[in-house]
Amino acid sequence: MIKMEEITKRRLFAFIIDFLVVNLIIWALTLLAYPVIVFTGSFFLYNYWLVLLAIVTISYFSYFEYHGGTIGKLNQKLEVVSIEGDLKYRQVIIRNLPKICWFPLIFDVILGYNKELRLFDKIAGTRVIMGDQ
Repeated sequence: MIKMEEITKRRLFAFIIDFLVVNLIIWALTLLAYPVIVFTGSFFLYNYWLVLLAIVTISYFSYFEYHGGTIGKLNQKLEVVSIEGDLKYRQVIIRNLPKICWFPLIFDVILGYNKELRLFDKIAGTRVIMGDQ
């Protein structure tokens, strides 16, 4: 039996890896968009960069978790599964909503501390397990 502390530690490392990947994606988009924004004088687009960050974050985590796991979760041999059977797209979107903004994520982790599930895992009907279970 794998201890909950081990899964929690792996989840933290997986999140750090995924956080770096999302930041790399945003950095690449910024690098590509900057010359166009400067050339066209469309600096107002930077007002929407946080919206872009939210879209990239929710898309990255939801898409990859639905299709087997994010880069961080695959690296740490973790998998998101549905408690009810087959994993549905709506479940991975719901469980990843707190990642759009730090405050809900911190709140979600604190509420789920010393429990098997984060609050949004419970709401979505999902859980994270070791990939070989």
